[in-house]
Amino acid sequence: MHHPVGQHLFIGFRGTELNAESRQLLETVQPGGIVLFARNVDSSAQLRRLTTVLRTEIASRPLIAIDQEHGRVNRLRPVVGELPTIAELKNGGVARVAEFGWEVGQSLRACGVEINFAPVVDLELFPTGTDNALQERCWGRTADEVIAWAGAFLGGMQAAGVAGCLKHFPGLGDSHQDSHEHLPTITRSREQLWAEDIRPYAALKAPMVMVGHGHYPAIVGDRPKPASVSRAIIAGLLRERVGFHGLVLTDDMEMGAIYKYAPLPEAVVEAMEAGADVLLACHLPETILAVHEALLKAAESGRLRLAESQTRLNKVRQWLGR
Repeated sequence: MHHPVGQHLFIGFRGTELNAESRQLLETVQPGGIVLFARNVDSSAQLRRLTTVLRTEIASRPLIAIDQEHGRVNRLRPVVGELPTIAELKNGGVARVAEFGWEVGQSLRACGVEINFAPVVDLELFPTGTDNALQERCWGRTADEVIAWAGAFLGGMQAAGVAGCLKHFPGLGDSHQDSHEHLPTITRSREQLWAEDIRPYAALKAPMVMVGHGHYPAIVGDRPKPASVSRAIIAGLLRERVGFHGLVLTDDMEMGAIYKYAPLPEAVVEAMEAGADVLLACHLPETILAVHEALLKAAESGRLRLAESQTRLNKVRQWLGR
């Protein structure tokens, strides 16, 4: 019997089908979820085959997730072709955005994908041309705009039976660096964050929230520390202040923001201790195995208490009818 710690990992692998290496990785980790990328998508028939294999042949019966947004972030391009941009969608009004959410949900369901790491609810506070990986991905500049537009997309998609995930808590909209490479510092005051950036998380009803890797001096102090490993942000701000009781995931732990902060085995345990339920580790098999090993040791030594997280994972499975 495998230790259930793998349930708290969503992992990625290369290729459009499973090979000996990826099967071995999945057998060892027994992950709670799989994150698919463009590298895993060739055609709708291929993707249906792959998700069926993942769901039936892997003992942990992983949940299957993807980032499928719109024009710019479109992992299903070989299946659905080009998608409209946010600006184009908004021209059709809120009803069109809800319909688009439903279409995205339908296309994901048809391919066997049940979780979408969307919508982005970051506010577009950065100047045009900022290299922070959020250009053309934000639904508005104010919380009210984001709640209306991202809420329409989320409602349509969840009506099609795909679970949404709000990201990147507590808000990367004021970042000027890309957390894939750097640890961005977000200088918003506690009051600004509470009045604007965090409001969509309280207003929109998704079963999951993804915590980003920004550093928020107003909340965690000046020593650089990503939100994804901060108890003040996850347990304090998201659980207690926002009152969010769903599943909390971290953004991919294999990102520059984390590597610049601490050795990965320490950072992943810290993220779980801070209140995350699920960690993403999506790229290198050896890194994923090291993350799994670190969590295993921490769980066996009693450092991690996983019962509440397991309950929350089961609630997502119930939401999805699994």
